[in-house]
Amino acid sequence: MEPQSPSDRAKLRNTESPRLRRAWGTRTRRRLYTLLYLALVLVGAVMLIWSDLVRAVAVPVLAGFVAGFVVLGLLVTQLNRATRMSLPHRLLDERQRAERDAAHRFSQQTMGVLLLTVLVAVAVLTINEPLDVEFPSALALPLLWVLAMVHISLPACYLAWTQPDEPADEEDEGGDDFPGQNRSGPAQP
Repeated sequence: MEPQSPSDRAKLRNTESPRLRRAWGTRTRRRLYTLLYLALVLVGAVMLIWSDLVRAVAVPVLAGFVAGFVVLGLLVTQLNRATRMSLPHRLLDERQRAERDAAHRFSQQTMGVLLLTVLVAVAVLTINEPLDVEFPSALALPLLWVLAMVHISLPACYLAWTQPDEPADEEDEGGDDFPGQNRSGPAQP
């Protein structure tokens, strides 16, 4: 895991910064941000449906959608950094590589199931529909939105949800420099 180039060193320094590790070190915090990401994706889908159904408010709703998209981009970037998904494979140790591989396997299988489910649902709706019923076109764009966002972020969300808490830094634990003595002075009887 020794960085060879200046760009590798910069990537490792940004991802392994103590500030980032403290901010994202707990599983609870990573899970909350994962749930926030999911909520923002669903809000984006609702906004797309609403802008298609209510044409009078389409422009303000789409402007809000673009702003939400920027926030989602920042959030998924932070999730990738927190779970080390932004690092190249060569900078990870064996445990991190195994975790990343498991996240990619889970994501591949989940996306396969989701895409197959959507394919079957759309096929059933369009092939067996009565003549007076049509597939709601207002759902096409939000469905593609949700599938794209899940595909982009599922490995990082999986790792954020399943990784254990980061070990606390020695400074945070009040680690002793010498046995029997803490930072405030000698040990009290």
